[in-house]
Amino acid sequence: MVFATKERRPLITPDLKPKLHAYMAGTVKSLGCHVHALDGVADHCHLVFDLAPKLALADFANKLKAGATGWAREDGHREFGWQRGYRAFSMNQESLESAVQYVKNQESHHAKTSFRDELEGFMKLHGMEVDPEFVDGLEPPLCQKE
Repeated sequence: MVFATKERRPLITPDLKPKLHAYMAGTVKSLGCHVHALDGVADHCHLVFDLAPKLALADFANKLKAGATGWAREDGHREFGWQRGYRAFSMNQESLESAVQYVKNQESHHAKTSFRDELEGFMKLHGMEVDPEFVDGLEPPLCQKE
């Protein structure tokens, strides 16, 4: 699973990152799921996890993101928030270790590859249409007058 900060702003600062990731890992565990890897950079997070059979993916994502946002704001990071949505990809057991290593190497990976290029590659690899709202981090207006 991958999701970005609101407007792709670099809100996950070096001082926030370890505390935020620890909070998120605790949330994942409290939802009955298992974290294999969780990491990211200033504007997004990657998570490799086993989803509990009784939990819908959308419910998992909503609880994780809402909880982390509330916690970060209470911790003094008032501007913190996630963009709408997420992307999730399933994998087989043979792919697990390479996915875990990929997530653990986010800092070095993003020194060479932009988040946009990374997302486009994931989406194309999995036969998904590239969604500009998600890839570019822009939210559509709440309502549009005709």
